[in-house]
Amino acid sequence: MTRFHQCKDNELDEETLELLKPFRVNGELAPVYRQMANSAPAIKAYLQMEKAIANCSLSLSEIEAIKLYVSQLNQCDFCLSVHSRKAKAAGLAKETQLAIRKGQATGDKRLDAILGVVSRFFNSPGTLSEASVSELREQGLEEPEMLDLVLVTSTIFLTNTFNHLNDTQLVFPKADELN
Repeated sequence: MTRFHQCKDNELDEETLELLKPFRVNGELAPVYRQMANSAPAIKAYLQMEKAIANCSLSLSEIEAIKLYVSQLNQCDFCLSVHSRKAKAAGLAKETQLAIRKGQATGDKRLDAILGVVSRFFNSPGTLSEASVSELREQGLEEPEMLDLVLVTSTIFLTNTFNHLNDTQLVFPKADELN
């Protein structure tokens, strides 16, 4: 059972309600949004971050690959469930998704460079090496894409840690187990 109260629309300010409009499906919000809304600053920051991601320089498949990989690193079952579905919709084959989650090469040099940097964020804290930045540049990433990589990583880290705190319950089937 989740730990946070599910805020009702009448408990939310107009700005939050407006920001939530694009996240409604058939007029309804997933419980996780209502639970995160217990903090107006947190839900507003998250929704603004997602709005920014929708307009960022990375492709949808790159965004979903990052979200899937970070969710795997953080062992967030909720986000793995959601982003496995979204990754498929973004064109990432099941084999590619499994390679991403295992931290293995996907065969796409640009995507592998992106995910390599994400891995270093988590596994080698501190300043990113010049070689890592050069690898991104060699794959066509310039400052906008690199900053968007950080934005996507930060946003999914926010949701992963919220879901751990909240014990957010799955709304979709659990992602495939890794063997």
